[in-house]
Amino acid sequence: MDRRQKRSRKVICEALLTLMKDKPIEEITIKELTDVADVNRKTFYNNYGSIMDVKHDLEDNLIMLFFSLVNADNIEDKIVEADLNPGRLVHRLIRVIDEDRAKSRMIFDSGESTILLRHLRDMMNPYILSLAREHNVTESEVEYALYFIASGTMSVIKAWLNDEITASSLEMENILITLIRKVIRN
Repeated sequence: MDRRQKRSRKVICEALLTLMKDKPIEEITIKELTDVADVNRKTFYNNYGSIMDVKHDLEDNLIMLFFSLVNADNIEDKIVEADLNPGRLVHRLIRVIDEDRAKSRMIFDSGESTILLRHLRDMMNPYILSLAREHNVTESEVEYALYFIASGTMSVIKAWLNDEITASSLEMENILITLIRKVIRN
């Protein structure tokens, strides 16, 4: 992809986010989108087939960003090897979400958050298994705990993004870390 195409895709994505603040995606027209992006229809169709393609591109890019930041430094190995708490994982997750709340809200409000949920659960697995061995917990209990922690974390984050929970990003990190630790210890 050349520089012009990258720039076009970026302004189209940003325009969609801008328009989605005022109306549902189903009501946004390609004309409105191209006007806000300041590109012509041909440029739009050279890059996307529909507005939903733009939305999917935004979601895919954000999910890849989540995965790259959360997976940085082989955090899964470090959690098990150093017997660390899940704080680093939560810190990275909240940081990525807070950097672009509009895109994050779109992910959490769409079905794409299930992919992130599955990945979060998989990432917590080594840490939970390590603790389970120490405390004589069964594998099925570990599996239930993973679902509970991952789903609960995602639900709290979604409520925070939708302003149902008022907290700074640092407060949200501390809330999630405290809740996760309580579940793990019990």
